[in-house]
Amino acid sequence: MTIKVSIVTPSYNQGQYVARTVRSVLLQDHRDLEYLFLDGGSTDATMAEVEPYLGQFAYWRSGRDGGQADAVQEGLSRATGDVMAYLNSDDLLAPGTVSRVVRFFDRNPRVDAVYSNRVVIDKDDRVVSSWLLPPHSDYLISRWDFLPQETCFWRRRLFERAGNVDPSMAFALDYDLFVRYMQAGQFARLNAFLGAFRRHDASKTVAQNDTIGKVEVEKVMRRYGIRVGPVDRLVGKVFNQFVTRLGEYYVRYPGPRWLPFFGAKGLDYDHAVWGGMLRSDASPPTALARG
Repeated sequence: MTIKVSIVTPSYNQGQYVARTVRSVLLQDHRDLEYLFLDGGSTDATMAEVEPYLGQFAYWRSGRDGGQADAVQEGLSRATGDVMAYLNSDDLLAPGTVSRVVRFFDRNPRVDAVYSNRVVIDKDDRVVSSWLLPPHSDYLISRWDFLPQETCFWRRRLFERAGNVDPSMAFALDYDLFVRYMQAGQFARLNAFLGAFRRHDASKTVAQNDTIGKVEVEKVMRRYGIRVGPVDRLVGKVFNQFVTRLGEYYVRYPGPRWLPFFGAKGLDYDHAVWGGMLRSDASPPTALARG
């Protein structure tokens, strides 16, 4: 039986990046893929950029909404897949990600959600850094928000058991969702790079991390009874340094790798990983349909 995968993309004024995001999903080689695109009424070139692909969305709309979390909630509530995920409109999937996730779930029936390491790119698709994460730990990930959202996929059974995103969240919707999911199911980390997180000046992570982000992370901790004492803070500092320093080393120094990667810092992700196929002029939209 073919496993159906649903991916939701919330979008608002990311016209500079959104076509590459959309193409990174539509170019996946998994046959049974449902893609839902929800735009919050963008005033830039977003809808012009995605217009060639509208016929390949299972559902799409563009109009004023309650923000990112509201759009993700609507998309996931409409999704019908056995496996679910959401991808923000400036991030990317890697080639073959969906098929790899489906194979992993098929071989690991007890696992409810899976994610990978992270590669970080800039506004020009250049590799900036990476996160190399240890095997999954509920203790670590529930206290320090190091789960790469753009690489995370979960089974419908977990969604039905633990619910949708909280639409009141403006920043920490993924952290809230994943902490709740960890308390309801089993997570695993795939030792791979399933996607790319884009860091740029207008991104929410850059603009809101130290303001509303901090407030909402503390709210999530209180909501789920997560306590961080002196020993926990020391562990968190070591964990943070491990992920950050090892990831920086990994992209900075060439040579033999113990883990397949996309090359050194400054590498063009689109050209090196996708063969330039994420450019809007790389192929006509009809070539994106899975046969």
